[in-house]
Amino acid sequence: PGIFLSFIITIILTYLILHIFNSTDLLMQSKPRLYILFSGIFLIHIFGLYDDLRNVKAPLKLFFQILAAAIVTGGGYLIHSLTIPYLGTINLGLFAYPVTIIWIVGISNAINLIDGMDGLAGGICAFAALSMGIIALIQGQILIAVLCFAFFGSITGFLFYNYPPAKIFMGDSGSLFLGFSLSVFPLMGISKASAFGTLIVPITLLLIPIMDTAGAILRRIRQKRPIHSPDKEHIHHKLLDMGLSERQILSVIYGISFYLGVVSITSVVLPKEINVYLIMVVWIGSMLGYWFLSYIDAKRHLSQKEEE
Repeated sequence: PGIFLSFIITIILTYLILHIFNSTDLLMQSKPRLYILFSGIFLIHIFGLYDDLRNVKAPLKLFFQILAAAIVTGGGYLIHSLTIPYLGTINLGLFAYPVTIIWIVGISNAINLIDGMDGLAGGICAFAALSMGIIALIQGQILIAVLCFAFFGSITGFLFYNYPPAKIFMGDSGSLFLGFSLSVFPLMGISKASAFGTLIVPITLLLIPIMDTAGAILRRIRQKRPIHSPDKEHIHHKLLDMGLSERQILSVIYGISFYLGVVSITSVVLPKEINVYLIMVVWIGSMLGYWFLSYIDAKRHLSQKEEE
């Protein structure tokens, strides 16, 4: 609840300060849609808090995640098209609604899944929020910039107490709120001026949890286990098995997140011809790195079984 409350309080204080200087139009030019946005955010946070207290079953979790995402999409926050480099742009039409819901629910769960170590999910989200805020400023999107910077400040304050050894923990109420918000902020206008469309920037910023979640889904399908079943084969588990400490793992992940942030900011500044190669190299390099890490971890487990 601490991250959520500090975010809301920051937004309210920002509004009051702007009101003093008669500049509230910077924040309230989309007032009705903001109410819808915060309704979805509030619902996902409250349900996450309930889940932390009662440990809700997976189908009910999914239902409320879809409901919160549907509220937001109903307010007009949509992925209207998908841009594929070299192939062109696909206009989604009515499919924009289910595609957007899948995107929001997917990112919400990706952050939730990677929240398995102190400081990990919060750090990734902090770098993503800061980068989105800078991109929004570059594009003149003041409202989105305010939201992203308030979001970044709230997470940073939390990380002071969540960094190993942690004194407080995030829980589903925090991780779902972070993932949900970071999936919706780009739909407010961030990256529309990007060479590749709406999703490329947030995908790049959140590449680590996205790869980790995709790997977990494929792994559980291959092992014929339920997708929502837990395991200890996430990225941080693999790095722990290699002998890295929690702080060393965070240094590695934070470094990669910082680099992905720089690449994302660059992608909305430099010419399209350069960005095509930059984004593709980063994506391919990240996927090869994840595959190599998984390969080393699998070989290590195999060697341990043979010794037994």
